[in-house]
Formats: sequence, structure tokens, C-alpha cells
Amino acid sequence: MSNITLHYIYDPYCGWCYAAAPLIEVAAKHPNIHIEMHGGGMLAGSSRLHLDDNFRQHIIQSDKRIASMTEQVFGDDYLTMLHEPNFVMDSAIPQTAILAATKQGKGLEMLKAIQKAHYIAGRHINDSAVLLDLAQSIGLDVAQYTTDYAQSELSETKTHIQNSKTLLAQSGASGFPTLLIQQQGQWLRVPLQNYLGAPDKWQQFLDTMVNAAK
Repeated sequence: MSNITLHYIYDPYCGWCYAAAPLIEVAAKHPNIHIEMHGGGMLAGSSRLHLDDNFRQHIIQSDKRIASMTEQVFGDDYLTMLHEPNFVMDSAIPQTAILAATKQGKGLEMLKAIQKAHYIAGRHINDSAVLLDLAQSIGLDVAQYTTDYAQSELSETKTHIQNSKTLLAQSGASGFPTLLIQQQGQWLRVPLQNYLGAPDKWQQFLDTMVNAAK
């Protein structure tokens, strides 16, 4: 078997990334697979979202589809949060927390904690205090996390998001989640969407892909 790297382009506020979370977890546990995370800043900067009624209904309908396909849980507190007046989604803040966690080798764990906090518990993941609590919950060194968060916030988050957007464009893919593998200098898209709600088939696909890698 060969070791391969999967490049995962995601966003903390992406519902379909939450749908794919069980598959990403399976891939992360594979002994021959390394996951490189690329936060794409779906709702960062000028794209930060002030939720209105139309988009709220779009999200709710999408979430119902995800739940039926994958059995991922959307909590009542999350639905209540969506109806808060002046609710804002800003990807840059949780992305900064993920970058800080990555420096302690727990970026994927932080993403998982953020997704559960948002979609199940209805917590505000663009609140640095909530993110600090999540950092503690996954066993990060809090002092180091705080320092790394502050440093990432200065410039690293913006650069990381821009690099992720560039990668997405170079690959010819669009949207989130996108999972890529590089072969012979070319980016190939891994058909993550074909396996939503089917982790056993996904495991078989990964085994086949690893065996076929040169």
C-alpha cells in the first residue's frame, strides 16, 4: 500500500461539509491516508452572511435533505439560533480557531467540535469565547492556542483562505466540500458526494484508491 494525501477544501459553516464529516473521519483514521485541510472562507470577509428569511429557508430545506441522506443530527437549539434577529455567519473566526488547533495537530478535531457546536448545540461559532471553550474540550494547550489564535488572526487566516480559493480554482472544482488528490501534477477530484450516508462503501473506495496508488 502507498501513502496518499487527500486535500480537503471545506468551510465551518458549510452544511454539506457537515454531511461529509463522517466520511472525512473515516479517511482520517485510514493508516495510509493523510488529510491536508484547506479552509475556503465561504462566508469570510465581504462574503460574511447576514441571514435573511429567504436564505434561512434555503438552509433549513438543505439541512432536511442532509439529515435524510446521512442521518446527521440538526439540533433544536441550532434551529432556534437560525431564527435569531441579526444572525451573522463569518467563516474567518472559526477558521482562525482551526488554524490555531492545527498547530497542535488537532485541526480536524477542532472542525468536528465546531460543527457539533453549531449544528447540534446552536452555539455561536463566530464567538471567540465559544471557540476557546471548544479548544479546551478537545484537550488543546489553552495558552498555546490563545497565542496561536492571535497570531493567525493577524494575517495567516486571510492568506490561508486565499490559498485555499486558489487551489479550488486550479483544480477546476467549485463549491464545498471538495476533496482532491494530486497525481502526475494534476488535481483529481475524489467523488465524496457519491458516498454520503454510505461510510462502509466509502471505506472500500478508499482501500481501492490506496492500493491503486503508485
